Amino acid sequence: MTFQPRPQTDDTLYLIGAHGETATPGASLLEKAGAAPSAGPHEPAAPAETRPLVRTFDVFDTLIARRCIEPAGIFALIEERSGLKGFAAARRKAEANVLAGPHDLDVIYAELANLLCVEPLKLSAVKALEVDVEKEQVIPIAENMARVRHGDVLISDMYLGATHIRSLLDRAGLSARVGLVVSNDGKKTGRIWPQIAQNLRVEEHLGDNEHSDVKMPASFQIAARLTRLDKPTAVEGVLINLGLRQLAELCREARLRTWSDDKSIRMVQMIQANLNFPLMLMASIELANLVRQRGCRRVLFSSRDCDMWVPLFEEVARRMGVTCKAEYFYTSRLAKMQPSESYLSYARDRIGEDSIVVDLCGTGWSLSHLAERLGLSKVPVFFLHKLPSAKAYEELSRTPDACAFHALIRADAPDVFNTILEMSNYSDHGMVRDVRMIDGFAVPVLADDERGPRDHAAVKAQKETFALAVSLMENFDLNHVLQLDQASISAVALALYQSLSRQQSLRDLYGKGHMDEEVRVRAQIGCN
Repeated sequence: MTFQPRPQTDDTLYLIGAHGETATPGASLLEKAGAAPSAGPHEPAAPAETRPLVRTFDVFDTLIARRCIEPAGIFALIEERSGLKGFAAARRKAEANVLAGPHDLDVIYAELANLLCVEPLKLSAVKALEVDVEKEQVIPIAENMARVRHGDVLISDMYLGATHIRSLLDRAGLSARVGLVVSNDGKKTGRIWPQIAQNLRVEEHLGDNEHSDVKMPASFQIAARLTRLDKPTAVEGVLINLGLRQLAELCREARLRTWSDDKSIRMVQMIQANLNFPLMLMASIELANLVRQRGCRRVLFSSRDCDMWVPLFEEVARRMGVTCKAEYFYTSRLAKMQPSESYLSYARDRIGEDSIVVDLCGTGWSLSHLAERLGLSKVPVFFLHKLPSAKAYEELSRTPDACAFHALIRADAPDVFNTILEMSNYSDHGMVRDVRMIDGFAVPVLADDERGPRDHAAVKAQKETFALAVSLMENFDLNHVLQLDQASISAVALALYQSLSRQQSLRDLYGKGHMDEEVRVRAQIGCN
């Protein structure tokens, strides 16, 4: 199948649910007025000074989420693993049938046994499997988890018992010592709030259900706020609609597992999870296909732009059955245009008939000059984005015909900006000036990294988020993604790249340092 996603038209769409979640108007007015929460009309509240001040939180889809997004995904997994045909549909119906009365997992499974016409005992293993799958699928919503303090209270309308819910919270990494109140419908009916207000002063309740978590507490004058962090973002939604659900779930999990109250750090985390990682995954698939086609044995990833790319490509190549050696290739425009004899020896040892040189983007100007100096021709080169020839470079020295270029994104692709791509893939080390060979081993000579602490903190967050996404790949079946045809890979990659290119906040963050280094490098190679 060939996909042709349309690029996003709003550069903030993919950030939906990340920031700006607001309280309901009623709750906001209560907060501004400083109104104290009160008990229900028939249960007078204890004196305010005796009630501890707490925050209250919903649990599911507020503090923790499911990797498969919806509960139905849990049931589908159980059906697949148990081999019990029709389980998912019957499980949903069983829960719906008992919803009006008191119920827990035992009650649901008793009803399920009736629907499936089997002895309840025969479903005991399946019931245990459901608990295990819930634990396997639980992930933290880090932004909301960070708000939980010791002494706060969690309130859940759920069929799982408190012991099971606490085990899920433990697995998700909640360390705060909190109270946990579990019922079937305490929040939904509102009956729990008078008891809460009688014993506690609630600073704010946070939850994902507009009725149970906002309207009902607000009706008892308890400030409440709606969270939608668990919902797929615009980009994740597009991936789901394209049939790339596993990739969407992976991007969502990387987004939910990361958090920083520093807006710049959170911004780069979001960009990595929702845009740069899936873009680099598409590039890795395209590159792996090219490596297999050409029979390349060595894949040279150019520093510094490909610093994060290497482990992702290695995982993609492994899954696709492509055998090759991926290596971080120490290089730069300066090292290629003004190479020492040691650097020439280093490059000559690596760039051979069975190798391919990889870079994020570029004109190929400096690499072509290096290849010519090494006496090589038709050196295979893969760019995510091949740039058109640059006038300033060509005036200094015309590009030799020494390389054979392949690219995922063509030079004339619209609405893409390689500077943003480079910023999204920064390394945390300085530019390579040279390589010294010592007893056959390469030792990089790096320029001083003149970026400030703010830039370094952001780059660190980028690298950590990207590495997290790579590590999460083990939890997902990405075969459908890895088997995309070339046209689909290009279409998805272009849409992601166009969305990435609209993240102008990266220019605000990194722009000055990027331009300062560009001016220095151009001056050093004699190009104005």
